Amino acid sequence: MENPLDPSRQTLARIIAKAKEMWEADGKPACGPEAYREAATDIIGMEMSGPGGQMPVDPPVPLGPEGQPVEEAWLQENLGDPGGSMNELGDKREVPFATRAEEEKALKDEA
Repeated sequence: MENPLDPSRQTLARIIAKAKEMWEADGKPACGPEAYREAATDIIGMEMSGPGGQMPVDPPVPLGPEGQPVEEAWLQENLGDPGGSMNELGDKREVPFATRAEEEKALKDEA
């Protein structure tokens, strides 16, 4: 029974060819192409695995134009009123509403 972790003859030939190509690209140092075999094995493995690692992943929160996470404005409501402010706006809402419907309802309730 063959070991499934051992590369096939075709894969082994690709690894050896890639190691020789990398060795020649580095100017044929004295170590020989055998020194490039591990790196060639990694490269051939990546080529054979397909585009799995290249699939884009959506960030968990939206990102702004500078790449910084952008949180929803309603999250600021959790900060509360620190008190002791010098203005008379302690009863006013300091952050925007989460949705337009919520804003409309609040404006109707104020009137």
